Amino acid sequence: MMSRHTSAIQVIGFPAPVDVSGLQSVAHLFGGSKRRCGIYLLVMPDDRCYIGRSTNVVRRFVQQLRDRGPIAGFAFIPTPRRELKAREKELVRLGEMQGLTLLNVSLVSDFVSASVLEELLPSSVIERWLTCPIAENRSDLNATPIQFSDAQRARCERNLSRLQAHPLCRAAVVQLFLYLQSAVPYPRRTEHSFWSVSCMPSTNRQTWPRLLCISASRMELFCLGYYRDPQCSGAGWGFMNVASDVLFSAFGGTTGFTIAYPAVEVIRSDYKDGGPHQVRLETSTQNDMIALLRDESVTRAAATLCRRVMSLRSNIYSRHHCPQLVDLAMLFRECSAEDLGREADAVSLPAHRHSSIVPSLGDVVKAEAVSSRAYLLPVLKRAPKRRRAAVGKHRGDEKRKYWSDAKE
Repeated sequence: MMSRHTSAIQVIGFPAPVDVSGLQSVAHLFGGSKRRCGIYLLVMPDDRCYIGRSTNVVRRFVQQLRDRGPIAGFAFIPTPRRELKAREKELVRLGEMQGLTLLNVSLVSDFVSASVLEELLPSSVIERWLTCPIAENRSDLNATPIQFSDAQRARCERNLSRLQAHPLCRAAVVQLFLYLQSAVPYPRRTEHSFWSVSCMPSTNRQTWPRLLCISASRMELFCLGYYRDPQCSGAGWGFMNVASDVLFSAFGGTTGFTIAYPAVEVIRSDYKDGGPHQVRLETSTQNDMIALLRDESVTRAAATLCRRVMSLRSNIYSRHHCPQLVDLAMLFRECSAEDLGREADAVSLPAHRHSSIVPSLGDVVKAEAVSSRAYLLPVLKRAPKRRRAAVGKHRGDEKRKYWSDAKE
């Protein structure tokens, strides 16, 4: 089969696609002895492609034919089961670099098929928003909020009361508003269906307790938390996932960003929905996070990733959404830019307090690591041996790093 992308397909490692137009199965290509576990590539009649993985590609082809309609070409690379996920990710990345138009929803930089988000916001509107998010969002921030059920609001009351009693409540709400106005497309219109914010979630409560977390699709985008150690009272940590290609283009690479923000840690992020271009920016205090949220180059990278993720699918965390917390944040929409800047300065740590806290954070991290390990060890001991590795594996790279630091 000849396709205008045949050479690009071969460059990334696939054989030339076989013409399967009109066929209902590819079983004849495998016979009874050839391996059927591996990475496959489908070429559609319009020359768009799809790269996927399967342990039985013959069966998977039939499923794809039923879901996607006519398939013009097929290529396959046998791959051991344990290498499927990594190989698929690499081939999708190489395919994008070679200019293939991929129909994949995950692992790609941009989602090319029509999305559920476009039913609410046409692509032209989203692209216009991306050129100037804050200005575009001003018209949306005053929009009539969604009417949530009493049950939805009742679920959040207890956690909202806990947040309002916390010393960092106002700082968290200010940062939430700064993120919503600069990184979330038309937040009032997309709220709940495409993004949500949880209030005082239970995630890592024993180790790195959280104040709030914004999620979209199946990914955490923005999170704020606090330290359990009394010596860091008044300081709050946070992280924000952003599009690395946009961020490093603005700063001239990782080094340029590190020079501009030496206190911010850049960590590779590997959420499936985030695609190949994503990094997590971790901050030790609200001062650093507020500085990021007031930097247009950073918020543009955050907005780009948010748009990419929201285009994939609707939000799966909507039942954890706290509409009252959004209402609190939206109270700041009446503020001018100058007033909002003064509010952000008011919730920041004073210079002398910030300088006294930051040096001690290394010790706090180690202490929290020891605490988290002490908390998890009884759980691991009770778990069957075959599950212990899985539990440890999914605790996150940062926890394993902290544990190793604590041992030293």
